[in-house]
Amino acid sequence: MSLRSGKLPFLGSEDEFFNHKGYPLECFIMRTYHFLSGDDALDDISNRHLKLSEIDKLNDPFELWCTAQGDKELRRDLRKWKAEMAEKYGMLCFCLHWHNPVLWSHYADRHRGICLGFDVPDNSIKAVQYVASRTPLRFPLTEAAIQKLLFTKYRDWNYEEEWRGWFRLDTRDQATGLFFYDFDEKIQLREVIVGPLCEIPRSKIEAAIGGYIGPVHIVKARLAFKTFRVVTNKIGFANSRTNNRNTAT
Repeated sequence: MSLRSGKLPFLGSEDEFFNHKGYPLECFIMRTYHFLSGDDALDDISNRHLKLSEIDKLNDPFELWCTAQGDKELRRDLRKWKAEMAEKYGMLCFCLHWHNPVLWSHYADRHRGICLGFDVPDNSIKAVQYVASRTPLRFPLTEAAIQKLLFTKYRDWNYEEEWRGWFRLDTRDQATGLFFYDFDEKIQLREVIVGPLCEIPRSKIEAAIGGYIGPVHIVKARLAFKTFRVVTNKIGFANSRTNNRNTAT
C-alpha cells in the first residue's frame, strides 16, 4: 500500500482516530502538565487556549520518521505523507509529572517559566512509546502501524514521559500566525506551577485566571534541598528565591 494517496488507512474516520468530537463516558481523567515560558503561560491562561505544535516546527526531526527506511520509494512516500500531515494536523504535548528539572530547563525558560496542569480524559491523548532502534514499516499499513508513526520517539526522550493528542489545524490566529486549541471539556486547567526562578507575582497569575470555571490551584516551586527535583515551595511566593528555611524534600 502506498502513502501517496494522502489518506491514512484508519479503521474508522480520521476524526474518530484523532478523537476530535466528544469521548465516551467510560474514560479516566488524568492530570498532565505543559511547560511554557512565563509570558506564553499568562497569554494561554488569559485567552483560555494552548498552542498547537506544528509538525515542521517540532524540536525532533525524527517525528513521524521513526521507522527504518531502506527503500528509496518508501522514503519518498513517507516524506510526502509527513508533509500532508503537517498541513492538516498539529498536536498538544503533555508530561505526566512536573518535578523533573530537565523539563523546566528545556521547556520553561530555564526554570523562569510556568507549568500548567490540566485534567484530560485519557482517550483524548496517548502515551508516547520510546524505542532504541528503528524497525521496518510493513505493508499493508494497519492502524497499529499508523499509531507507531504518530506516537513513537527515540528512547533518550523518555525523560519527558510524554502523552500527546493530534488535532486538526483550523484557522491561524491573525495576530500571531499560530494555531490554538481552546480550553474545553477535554482540556481543563487545574494547576499553575510557577517556576523556581520565575518572578511573575501571584497577583498577575490570579488576574489571568479570573473568571475561569472550576478550581485552579497556584503553586510556587523551588529546587529541592536533598534531591535533583523541583518541588512545592511551602512558603509560597514570599521571598521564595532567597528563603531556604523550608524543610528539605
